[in-house]
Amino acid sequence: ARSMTAGFHAVATDEAEIRRVADELFITTDLKDWTAARALFADGMIEVDMSSLAGGTPVEITADQLIAGFRSGLHAGKVSHHLAANYRVEVDRDRAELWAHGYAWNRVAALGAGNELWETWGNYRLSLRRTGGRWQLSAFRYYSKLTRGNDAVRTNTG
Repeated sequence: ARSMTAGFHAVATDEAEIRRVADELFITTDLKDWTAARALFADGMIEVDMSSLAGGTPVEITADQLIAGFRSGLHAGKVSHHLAANYRVEVDRDRAELWAHGYAWNRVAALGAGNELWETWGNYRLSLRRTGGRWQLSAFRYYSKLTRGNDAVRTNTG
């Protein structure tokens, strides 16, 4: 019974840490704390799929390139508010997948009243790997189900 209990606690600890990493991604993004956001990602290539919003296909880019894109797309003149909930986490040794419902709201006040808002509802699928004892993101995917508002807010880079 002791080993089963230890195994359960290890899985629960991994799942809590994985959820924390996902939460920190959305918190640091909204705070525009790009250094902290970058630290959540593993080095090397990251699979990124935002094709449901931007078109195209999934890409493989570095975490630095992804964060540069976030920095440009979520510039100082754009306020964002990201929510993720209903997490499902699957852990397989040093790899994990997190699936969540997601919502994001963006506002660019400079576009004027009635034109300044854009929002999306969908699902996030994040992949993580344990490196050096800590969980880091190795893939970022968002599957939009619905958007509403001015798409120029989404594409605005300041």
